[in-house]
Amino acid sequence: ALYGLGLCGSGMFFVDPPFPKKKPQDVPPPGSVQKPEPGQQFEDLPLDTETINKNRNGRIAYLEAREAVELEQKEMKAVREQVGKEIREACRPEIDEYIDCCVGRIFTITACKPQALLMRRCMKKVETPEFVEKRTAEILAEREKAGASLVNNAAKGTTRERRAMYNRAILSTVEDPSDIMIRNQQNAPQRQA
Repeated sequence: ALYGLGLCGSGMFFVDPPFPKKKPQDVPPPGSVQKPEPGQQFEDLPLDTETINKNRNGRIAYLEAREAVELEQKEMKAVREQVGKEIREACRPEIDEYIDCCVGRIFTITACKPQALLMRRCMKKVETPEFVEKRTAEILAEREKAGASLVNNAAKGTTRERRAMYNRAILSTVEDPSDIMIRNQQNAPQRQA
C-alpha cells in the first residue's frame, strides 16, 4: 500500500538535506591558488612531519621509483601528444590532400601514392630529432610554469615539494624541467635506519 507513494522501498528522498553542511568562512575561493615557497612547511598536511618521515623511510624503494616512473611516463605522453599535434598542424595541407584522395576509393595505394609521398616528405622534414627534442623541453618547461604538469601542479595541490615529502624518488626542485623528476643514485640521500 505504501509502495505506490514512494515512502517505503529503497530509502528516503529529501528535496533539501535535513542537516545542511556549514560552510567555513575562511576558505579561499576555488580559483585562487597560493603557491608555497620552496622549503616552506605545508599547513594542510593530513599528518605531522615526523609521521610523514617515518612512513617515507618505511616505504619500499621499488614502489617509490615505480610511482615516479609512471608519473614521468604520463607527463611525457601528454607532451608527445602536443608535439604530434603541432607536427600534424604544420603538414595539414598535405594530410588533407592525402585524405581527400583516399576517401571513396577502393585501391588507394596506387592512386594516392603521390599524395602519400608528399605527406611523408613533409612529416619527415618537420619531425626531425632536433625539433622534437627542443620542442619537448620547451613544452615541459611551459607545463611546469603554467601548473599543467602532472608532477608540479599547484592548482591540484600536487607540487613537486609536496610529492618529494612522501616519495624519496621524486626531486623537490629541478634546475631543468626537462629532467622531469626522478632522483638517481648520485643525488639520493643516505637512508636512515
